[in-house]
Amino acid sequence: MYRIPFVIIFSLLNFAVYSDKNEGRLYAQILEDYEPLERPVENSSQAVVVKMGLSLQSIISVDEKNQLVDVNAWLKLTWHDYHLMWDKKAHGGVSDLRFKKSQIWTPDILMYNSADPQFDSMHASNVLVYPDGNCLWVPPAIFRLSCTIQVVWFPFDMQYCKMKFGSWTFDGTKLELQVDDDGLETSTFMSNGEWKLIHTNAQRNIQYYECCLEPYYDVVFTFVIHRRSLYYGFNLIIPCILITMLTLIGFTLPPDAGEKMSLQITIMLSICIFQNYVTELSPPTSEAIPFLGAFFALCMSTCAGSVVFTALALNLHNRNSKTHEMGHLFRKVFLEWLPYLLMMRRPGWTATKRTMKKDEEPKVAEIDQCVSTLLAKLLVDSPVSSPRWQLEDETDPKRQSLSKDCHTGSWLPTYSTIGKEGGVPGGAIAQLLILQQIYYNLASINAHFEEQEENKQVEDDWKFASTVVDRVCLFSFSAFILFSTASLFLSVPQVLDTIL
Repeated sequence: MYRIPFVIIFSLLNFAVYSDKNEGRLYAQILEDYEPLERPVENSSQAVVVKMGLSLQSIISVDEKNQLVDVNAWLKLTWHDYHLMWDKKAHGGVSDLRFKKSQIWTPDILMYNSADPQFDSMHASNVLVYPDGNCLWVPPAIFRLSCTIQVVWFPFDMQYCKMKFGSWTFDGTKLELQVDDDGLETSTFMSNGEWKLIHTNAQRNIQYYECCLEPYYDVVFTFVIHRRSLYYGFNLIIPCILITMLTLIGFTLPPDAGEKMSLQITIMLSICIFQNYVTELSPPTSEAIPFLGAFFALCMSTCAGSVVFTALALNLHNRNSKTHEMGHLFRKVFLEWLPYLLMMRRPGWTATKRTMKKDEEPKVAEIDQCVSTLLAKLLVDSPVSSPRWQLEDETDPKRQSLSKDCHTGSWLPTYSTIGKEGGVPGGAIAQLLILQQIYYNLASINAHFEEQEENKQVEDDWKFASTVVDRVCLFSFSAFILFSTASLFLSVPQVLDTIL
């Protein structure tokens, strides 16, 4: 009763050995008279039909500077070889065989636009053969291909890359390439963080050359990829926009702060650093200017213009009456028209229609009132009998009003009252001369202060003109940055698709 299991096990082992021998005999039978260099056709005038497909697995990298693209793909080749046919039932049910590439005939398919140092980067995988003679060869490879990088809309660019395959030694009369039913297949494609696959296409081409009359077949697999620009937006574009907008802050700083020019120059140097980084990413081509390069050039131009106008504002701020004279047209434009249009307020001035008028000053200066009152008190307090002071024109209403307000008036006596009865006594003449000298000195001091006041007024006019220039630059540069940036980004095709 213990013999039955041993019999079953022995029978299974014999069947396995028998099956292995069937497969081994089949290999020996097929390869006995097989010539790997012979084309697998019954009639030598016929062409071997090879169907070709490609399964794109992933996009490894895109080197914009060297215009190279690395992709991971599986090449799919099928053809019929009548030498590799067998009867499945007669050979123990062997349903398929696997041969090395060197053991049987395989098409010499290569990628024409390969940039790999070894040129042919396909892995020498086995060929799967079926009883009806159909052969399936799927060599995986990491293809490095040359692709013309379009840098016009970088980093919102879309690249059209082609992989051109064909036989290296057989013309169309010996080997006919066809595209299989799947073409360029992307069901197992792994998405890339930088590039998004948009479209694929497979097309067979027939070319004729002047040297030969035979046709030459090739299959071109085209895939379109769109760059995801979110990385460049957050790390390059947005910081550059914010740095450029800092130039507007420079126009709000007062010239006396001392940091007005240094701020603008620092901003320009920051933009130059970003420009160098973009230059390293872009390919060295003169066919087109990258979008990002144009954007940074625009930002640099804005910063350069802000430096120029900041220097102009500082030049106006430091002018005075001894070095420059303000022209009539300049005064009209920068002190009247532009302040009115920009709704600027100047202390001590009133804005009217396209003009600014200075507020009126009091008719009698307070310092003149104090000086006259002081002189009158000095004469009244003197030991000499105080004479009766006479006004030059007592009927003058202006004199009467002034004497009533401040006890001033014409304190100097007339020549008709000196030495007469009721007039000025002789002892007061010396005191009057001293007071007259004091008056002349005070008048010269007053004239000096008036001259300083006039110079200060001229300096204030130049300073206000520099403030007007800053305000004009603030509004004009703000409008320029907004309009140019919006126009530049709206000109990009499908800009929203590249961000997402």
